[in-house]
Amino acid sequence: MRSSPAGAPPRTSRRLPGAATPGTSRRLAGAATPGTSRRPGRRSARRWPRPRWLGRGADGGASAIELVILAPALIFVSMLVVQFALWLDATHAALAAAQEGDRAARAAEFNSSGWQQTATQVAMNYYHGLDTSVLGGVSVSRVSFDAATNTVAVTVSGRLSGIFPLAISETVSGPVECFRTSASEGASCG
Repeated sequence: MRSSPAGAPPRTSRRLPGAATPGTSRRLAGAATPGTSRRPGRRSARRWPRPRWLGRGADGGASAIELVILAPALIFVSMLVVQFALWLDATHAALAAAQEGDRAARAAEFNSSGWQQTATQVAMNYYHGLDTSVLGGVSVSRVSFDAATNTVAVTVSGRLSGIFPLAISETVSGPVECFRTSASEGASCG
């Protein structure tokens, strides 16, 4: 122990918290040492250096990988949307042509013997008048008359020319239009 000047009380070896010890360099009170927290009064364990794959910049290249995974899925979904739109257009075109053919068949069945050819021609002319090419090989596949229910039916079919080729077929039926006279007392046409 060092001697103290005359008349001075002896020095004690009490140190303040955070004060420098003999043989170490002095730092400012509250300053952080390497690898410790910068908050005064808190003790923390020494931090080990983080590997590159855990810290900042660890996700380098993740965007490219996400794009490689998601791009085919997005392209497939967009193709499905386009295919659905083509299918919807083809279905509506076939249905509209079948409706026109059925209207002609309902009116012509009672009056003429060539009502099936009339219905086929009207349906095909109507489809070609739509000026659409979503259906390939369009045909009126069936024109029929059911005497029990007094109805006619027209079926227009074709092949969807899209990403995934599909068979499209639409059938429309309706009652035959005829005049019921008082002579038959409304029981039958004619």
